[in-house]
Amino acid sequence: MLEELRWETSVSTTCLHAAACRAAGIAAADPQIAVILDPAADALAAEINAAVWPVPAMLHELTGLASELDNNGELVKRAIARLHLPMGDIAAPVRIAGAIADLEAAMQRAAPGLAEELAVRVRPIREQWEARGPGMLIEIARLTEPLAVPSAAEIVLVAPYTGGAGSAYASVNRVVLEAVLFNPLPELPEAVRLAWLLSQLNADLAWLTDVLPPARAREAMKLAMIPPVLAAAEAVELAHCNEATLATAIAAWLPGVASEDVTPKIWSWWNAWLDHSTKWAVAVAALEQLILR
Repeated sequence: MLEELRWETSVSTTCLHAAACRAAGIAAADPQIAVILDPAADALAAEINAAVWPVPAMLHELTGLASELDNNGELVKRAIARLHLPMGDIAAPVRIAGAIADLEAAMQRAAPGLAEELAVRVRPIREQWEARGPGMLIEIARLTEPLAVPSAAEIVLVAPYTGGAGSAYASVNRVVLEAVLFNPLPELPEAVRLAWLLSQLNADLAWLTDVLPPARAREAMKLAMIPPVLAAAEAVELAHCNEATLATAIAAWLPGVASEDVTPKIWSWWNAWLDHSTKWAVAVAALEQLILR
């Protein structure tokens, strides 16, 4: 059960989260921010691509690490090491670090008071979480597997780029969440999204990776944890758990997934789990075979 939860804000993470969204084809909610920020985000992606490194994976790793490293050079080196990337061009890390600095400068022009704004944005989501979040995690553990809920985690709040988004970084036990001031979907409060992200943080532990390789385990957990999170949200009266809400959650939380195709399969799989419970890891592996193969 979650015993330690740390809340942080990060301007650097905000910048890299925006770049990752841009690279994934997710548009900025604010066109004025996009005009200033997107060219620098594109330049960063181009530098990573020029090094013949995977752009999505590198941006994901950089975003997950950014809140703990102030030096962009060290940040890039750490991401390279964690991804075991080949060093074909020894100048590539310097250019990428420079592109991150340029992205941060663009963000400073677009939102000069960002650090202060982030501090203001903490309170609404934190209060919402503290009112219902712990109850959701207890229910998630009951419905699935106690080890699915981390014992400690860090939440890094960033300024909204898409108007509501977030990612889980299991290797560093960290969640990045856009700190929106209002729920973009009233039927799916952001505290429910946060519970879903936290429930993915133990996807790289042996209870699951003994059944699925780590990369596949992380992808499978993104889908597998949505129904139990919705059921937990229903238990604390935050959302409904039904097929329609499942479709809404997939479309909102996983924009790259075809909700209309996978929703019926996941809903059938979830009901089969409720009727014939086995080990949660085995059920997640079955869903991975059903959806991701």
